Amino acid sequence: MPFLKSLFCIQGRDSRLRSALVHLSLVAVLLLWVALFVAAQPATRLIVGLGLALPGAALSLAAARRRLNDSARPATLAWPALGLWGLFAVVQTLSPFSLWATLAGAAYLGFAALLSAFPVSRNRGRFAPGDEGVWGYSGPVDLSALHQDAPVARYQGRVEPSLDGRGNAPTVIPEPQAAQPDPSYWDDEPKGLDITGLLKRVAATVLPLLQKQWKPLAGIVGVVVLLSLAVSFWPKGGADTAASAEVVEVAKPEVPVFEHQVAMPDTYELLMNQDGIIVKWPGDPSAQGEIWSLLTAKGERQCAQMRFNNGNSYRAVKVEVWPGDVYYAYFSPLDTSDIVYDVAMRGNFTLCGYPFSLRGSMDILRAHPAFALYTRR
Repeated sequence: MPFLKSLFCIQGRDSRLRSALVHLSLVAVLLLWVALFVAAQPATRLIVGLGLALPGAALSLAAARRRLNDSARPATLAWPALGLWGLFAVVQTLSPFSLWATLAGAAYLGFAALLSAFPVSRNRGRFAPGDEGVWGYSGPVDLSALHQDAPVARYQGRVEPSLDGRGNAPTVIPEPQAAQPDPSYWDDEPKGLDITGLLKRVAATVLPLLQKQWKPLAGIVGVVVLLSLAVSFWPKGGADTAASAEVVEVAKPEVPVFEHQVAMPDTYELLMNQDGIIVKWPGDPSAQGEIWSLLTAKGERQCAQMRFNNGNSYRAVKVEVWPGDVYYAYFSPLDTSDIVYDVAMRGNFTLCGYPFSLRGSMDILRAHPAFALYTRR
């Protein structure tokens, strides 16, 4: 296809408009391609991205060379364009639509704008007589088949009658024509910015391409739509499902188990689990989870000890808050007998800033066989 060959040509020349459109199209296609696979694994996204970035690098280098040829600039200036394209493609593939990817894309488009801004050089030879360029391209690739030729001017004349009667051929006298300007390059003289003319040139370039190449373009659009739908409805990986299940299991609370329970008068309970005492009571709203740990010595310091009115105190192993703002304070089995005895014999105790009355606790504890053993000495 001649048009595709002209995109990879490095010996031709590109106008400013064509150069800018090529670079903008490369960025737009890469962004769309990465968006289709943004939910894929990084390794898959990298492989897919390189599959588009490599031919894009060849297109970017060739477009830069043609623009430099058109402006008579050193060809070595094309290498920064290639490097910036590679940087943008890699960063955008590894970290899609991140700040660094945006900065890399801006750097590439900025350099492409600089190339497009170079003025046209007058010191350049034609590739062929009458070479005025097609769709902003002038070079060894023949794009004349894509160009709609202008109507050829017709010469009109009048026939003078012959008076000698010998049947001489009529004499054609051409009518005077307006003076034609000297042939010049199709873009020799850089013009000022003309928005209307620019839009007309873009329409004159794009519309014929859409009319002649609508079938392949429609196929490309169809493939992009199908890929978008496939990515949208692609099932999630097993790892993500397992991770979600694990999160649900961790978030599900489980009330501590216990073997014996006795309700005390002052809205608290004593629980016994494997000879360890647990104090349970309803408290103020608080974040659920562990609020004190003896192993790390971190959390609410006022939950570190259970202190009775006679001065006896016992360290809590840990204190937790469960749904419903229910507090559980765990104590060592080594302190079980002393804690139960003090609960039966003392007047009150404090824990986590909450005061608890012990009035009537003796009778309640002696009525329960598991606790009654610890009330006698």
